[in-house]
Amino acid sequence: MCYNHRVAPSDQARGTRNDTVNNLFDRKILIADADESVTLPLLGHLERLGNVCRAEKTIKACRDALSREHFDAVISELFLADGKATDLLGGEGLPPLFICSAEAEDEDIVEALSLGAADYILKPCSPRVIAARVGARLPPRNRSFSYGGLTLDMGSRTASYLGQPVKLTSSELNILCFLMTYPGKFFPADVIYEKVWNASSMQTSVVRFHISNLKKALYSVTGKNLILSEFGTGYAFASD
Repeated sequence: MCYNHRVAPSDQARGTRNDTVNNLFDRKILIADADESVTLPLLGHLERLGNVCRAEKTIKACRDALSREHFDAVISELFLADGKATDLLGGEGLPPLFICSAEAEDEDIVEALSLGAADYILKPCSPRVIAARVGARLPPRNRSFSYGGLTLDMGSRTASYLGQPVKLTSSELNILCFLMTYPGKFFPADVIYEKVWNASSMQTSVVRFHISNLKKALYSVTGKNLILSEFGTGYAFASD
C-alpha cells in the first residue's frame, strides 16, 4: 500500500499545530503494521498534517522500500510476520525507528531502546499522540554541519569526510548531530540520552555503546579522534 500524494493540512490543523507537530510536516514516513485498523487512521492523520506515507506489512517489504526510497521515519509494530522491527536497526542510513506495540514487557522496551529505537509507544494510542511523539523526537529538517572536512546532513541523513561517505547508524547520526551542535562542549552520557531521545535516561550504557561505535566509524574514515571523552565530564565533538 503506497501513498504518494500529500494532503494539505486543514485550516483547523494549521491553527492548532504546535512546534512538535510543525516538526512533523512535509516528511516521508514508512508505517509497518499488519493491522489496518491501526495503519489506516494513522496514515490519514499523518497525511492531513502534510506528510507522505507508505504502509507495509513485513520486514522484507520495509527493507525493500528503505533500499529504494528516502524516509524521515519508520513507525512499526514490534512483531511482524517475518521478524521483529528491531531487525531493521543497525542498517546504514536507517531513519529513526519508532516502535508502536502492545507488547509491554520491560525486556522488549529496554531491548528496543538499547538497540537504537527512537521511542517505544505502547498501544492502544491515538494517531494524534503517535504523531506528537514522533514529531518531538525527529531531528529538525535540513540541519547540516561541516567541521574540518566532516560534513553531516540531517536532511539526507548522511555523513561524509572530504566527500567520502561515513557509514553511521540512525542513533549514531543523531548523537553526532547533537554533539556537532555544541562543538567542544562536554556532555555526560545521561544528558546525551535525554537530549537525543527526548526521554529520561534509562541506561547510560546505551549511549556509551553508540558513541564507541561512532568514534570507530569516524576514525576509520578520517584518521582523527573527532569524539573526545573526558572522565567524569562526558563526551564532546572536537572543535579543532
